[in-house]
Amino acid sequence: MILLAVAPFPALVFFKFWAAPGRDPGTLLVVACAMLAYCLLVIGLAYRWDKPSYFDWAVGAYFLLASLSLAFWPAAAGKTFARYSVTGIFLCLFVAALFPPLVGMDPFTYHYAKKYTPKEVWGNPIFFTINRIMTFAWAGIFAVCVALSLYPSVFTRAVIPVAFIVGFGLSFNLRFPNYYLRRLGLPSLAEQRRMALQKEDSEEVISPTLLPKSAWEAISAMPDVFNGEAAGDLSAVIEFQVSGSEVFTAYIHIQGGNCSLEKEPPREPDLIIETPADVWLAISRKELDGQQAFAQQAFKAEGNLGVLIAMSRIFSGAPSKQARPIRPGQTESAANSAARPDESGREEGMKILALNSSPRGEGESRTEMMLEHLVRGMQEAGAQVEVVHLRKKTVKNCIGCYTCWTKTPGVCVHNDDMRNELFPRWLESDLVVYATPLYYYTANATMKAFMERLLPVLQPFIELKEGRATHPLRHQPPKAVLLSVAGLPEEGIFDQLSSWVNFMYRRHGSLVAEIYRPAASLMAQAAFKEKCDDVLEATADAGRELVESMKISPETLARIKQPFTDLESFAQIANLAWKTCIEKGITPKEMRQKGMIPRPDSIEAFMKIIELGFDSTGAGDTEAVICFKFSGEVEGVCHFRIEDGTITSKSGGAEKPDLTIDAPFQVWMDIMTGEADGQQMFMGKKYRAEGDLSLLMRMKELFGKGD
Repeated sequence: MILLAVAPFPALVFFKFWAAPGRDPGTLLVVACAMLAYCLLVIGLAYRWDKPSYFDWAVGAYFLLASLSLAFWPAAAGKTFARYSVTGIFLCLFVAALFPPLVGMDPFTYHYAKKYTPKEVWGNPIFFTINRIMTFAWAGIFAVCVALSLYPSVFTRAVIPVAFIVGFGLSFNLRFPNYYLRRLGLPSLAEQRRMALQKEDSEEVISPTLLPKSAWEAISAMPDVFNGEAAGDLSAVIEFQVSGSEVFTAYIHIQGGNCSLEKEPPREPDLIIETPADVWLAISRKELDGQQAFAQQAFKAEGNLGVLIAMSRIFSGAPSKQARPIRPGQTESAANSAARPDESGREEGMKILALNSSPRGEGESRTEMMLEHLVRGMQEAGAQVEVVHLRKKTVKNCIGCYTCWTKTPGVCVHNDDMRNELFPRWLESDLVVYATPLYYYTANATMKAFMERLLPVLQPFIELKEGRATHPLRHQPPKAVLLSVAGLPEEGIFDQLSSWVNFMYRRHGSLVAEIYRPAASLMAQAAFKEKCDDVLEATADAGRELVESMKISPETLARIKQPFTDLESFAQIANLAWKTCIEKGITPKEMRQKGMIPRPDSIEAFMKIIELGFDSTGAGDTEAVICFKFSGEVEGVCHFRIEDGTITSKSGGAEKPDLTIDAPFQVWMDIMTGEADGQQMFMGKKYRAEGDLSLLMRMKELFGKGD
């Protein structure tokens, strides 16, 4: 290894001294070719024993160029090498240090750092960052040496550069990694090597019965395997944002040598980990190396990456056989009620399959929003929940061939995700959540296709029950929960869907609950955030109640269905929003992405939008009356009274208003919707304001809730 590390440099030194006296070009060509052959030998040996470094390739390229230039332009090349051979050496080193990381390759120090660091740390981001910094530092050192070597003096070409490299460069190499690690609170390189050896000596095989079976179980059990001694005086909050087959957010709080699982963050998280559930489960079960997973972007982490690197050390205790994770806010009895024994006698949570048939993604689906919170509540109550987005699956339409009743009883003729994956999971589940947006007053086509493909669960024969013909069951279907959202505001919009679902599932005794959320389109509006948050929290409560008692309380359902606004206001807001979309040629999604608000077309609509946009937090203890006098296409007067963190609006003027704004209606609507700058319009005398102008300056603060 030592031989390979220093092998390229003798060739450079020899060529420098050979070229310095001013040899003839023919002799220099012979020596350059000999040095090229030597470099090729070094590269060959490097491939056999390890692998070539960037310096090996750079020096080889240097002698290749030297040989070619001396062969084709002997006179000019001979003079250049005689005067600037040292510059060429330093330039070669500079190129080898600077350019690889710029094109996405490993830093050049990475090759050498691996020789004296444990293999376990090679893939972690801290190791990579340290080497990247050191590589650019060395590029700077070589750049300085290139500049010094241009001056024709033995001191600037040799003495000073060598002293600079040895005195600063090597010292930096030895001290910087440990300095950087100490800043992050991580062990030094020597300690890491010792820990790696200890890990090899003390590695224990954990019984499969103690390994977590879900990401939630792995994260919620972290306090059980917390190593307080290894954590020392570490104080940190780690936020987990888990997606995929499990959807939840959890917080690990480390403080004073103790560790706890929290439902809410005790303070701003130091580290945020965004991970698919299956990835974190594999890491927890040691089926996947965490550092490699991070390097390959299997999960994301933001914040103090020193905490991420230290996790394997501070969560190194042995799992407890008796330890059963209890969800935040859940009692031990509730956790036990959600458990059932498997074939080996171990307890496992209720198995729930959550099906989402919304075609929307990227945060646009209200169905998915509601389902995520329902799933979170179920998981917190101890259930094992698998979420399936049907838009990502291939579920062909039932063709009514009856092959599943005759030729292959219980097995569909279609060879797709439904037959091979979804139907078996459906059969294995204790409870299935059917989450669908309301399309034409019933389930959408994606969900209907899934439900129609459940035909293999029935047998073809006819049974008469209570004067009605029916088919006997081939398998007992799982319990069912229906979740649906609609854009329109009245609860009766779900009547047809509810009637159909009750006919389908209630007669088999499998329908457990129906969850309906009208006016779901308003859940994306900041003006309704408080009510939306309560609806979503109630949906999570419904998930917990379903797992613990197989029913949802009337109080929880009432919170889920609570009205956001009255029908008249809803229609007014919706119509304004659609008019704005049509006029601007945009979709509702684009309107939200651009932060646009509906453009009022009347004073009444203006008053309603202002009320919705009122920000009680921004208003604080403000007490004021603001009067608007509109002219132009829409004429009229209205005023708003702000007090005690609330706002009321009235048509007509007000006595002694604190601020009066006199403006053409369309001008103020341009300002309100962001199409014109309010200050510029005021300076241009497009409107007038009298009274407390500080209120005018605070307009966005007072009415920026739906900004």
